[in-house]
Amino acid sequence: MKKVLSIGLSICMAAALFGCSSGVGRDTAPQTTASAEADTTKAEASIDDYVYDGDPIEIHLGDINSQFPLNLAYNLGYLQEEFEGSNVTFTMDYFQNGPAISEAFASGDLDFAEFGEQAAIAGISADYGYKIIGRNCDTETMYPLVVNKDITDAEGLKGAKVAVSVGTSAHYLLLTYLHSLGLSEDDIELVNTNDTVTLLASGEVQGAADQLAKFGSMIDAGDVHVLADGAVSETCQISAFVGRTEFCEKYPEITAKVLKVVQRVDDWMAESEDNQKKAFTTLAEITQREETWFSTMYSGSNFGINLTEQDLRVLGEVLEFMKSNDLLSNPDITMDDILELKYLEMAGYR
Repeated sequence: MKKVLSIGLSICMAAALFGCSSGVGRDTAPQTTASAEADTTKAEASIDDYVYDGDPIEIHLGDINSQFPLNLAYNLGYLQEEFEGSNVTFTMDYFQNGPAISEAFASGDLDFAEFGEQAAIAGISADYGYKIIGRNCDTETMYPLVVNKDITDAEGLKGAKVAVSVGTSAHYLLLTYLHSLGLSEDDIELVNTNDTVTLLASGEVQGAADQLAKFGSMIDAGDVHVLADGAVSETCQISAFVGRTEFCEKYPEITAKVLKVVQRVDDWMAESEDNQKKAFTTLAEITQREETWFSTMYSGSNFGINLTEQDLRVLGEVLEFMKSNDLLSNPDITMDDILELKYLEMAGYR
């Protein structure tokens, strides 16, 4: 019997555990007293001033070349600047996808990395030796449900063939979109493929869930349009920031300071459109992608290292989705197994 996620049950379970938030992208652990605020300020100052003077450490960073801001923190020199005087150096390695990053953690070749939440959870389930310690961003618009111009509402979607790569973030998000539209997977014909664009362009399917940037030219031509995204279903795709458990436990101050440097990139980007353009230009040079690819993909993103209440709820739903679809090596893992938030606390973000 085919196993699929019961979206309604999953959302209720996750909401009960983690609550909801309307302040996406903002710190969701506000200080309530002057004393707490003073403690947070002291903690932040302590991490800002921290200098590591032990034996030399080479810190290994990993990235998919389409991700950031860890990528920018390294390539713009922020990490090197903030750790000046410390006996540490940084190296950056690039990978094709999240599973490849997970495997590098398993072999002990990485200390910090950024990649999608599903690949991150899968690696934790396989006991690859890391946990999610923050995020790079969450986005409501990166993986929409795109349909041909003849489908304008939920009723028109019934019976349609919809392409998606089963077991991916796009698949999970598609199920949430259907639920929000009053539909279920039984109301469509799901087509499992990695070539969503070709099938949609040829008319073999009437809809597809995948990266928005892949459909840019078809949208511009008026052939297809976005029927639903995370704004409809109040969900998002999360770019997880992960740290190797052994390293983080041995060097907690370094870990917290790395998180603060990544947040510095987020703050810099938020200062002006010029800074954001410079960020996308830099990423285009690094990755050999078009600058517009980044502006399209990340236009609806909320940047910030801290995990919001919505992020925690979504991580809970994704975990249940992966369990329901037999995507985990260890189906008994819990949220406590995948998360470690104490370094965000050390950095003053929770």
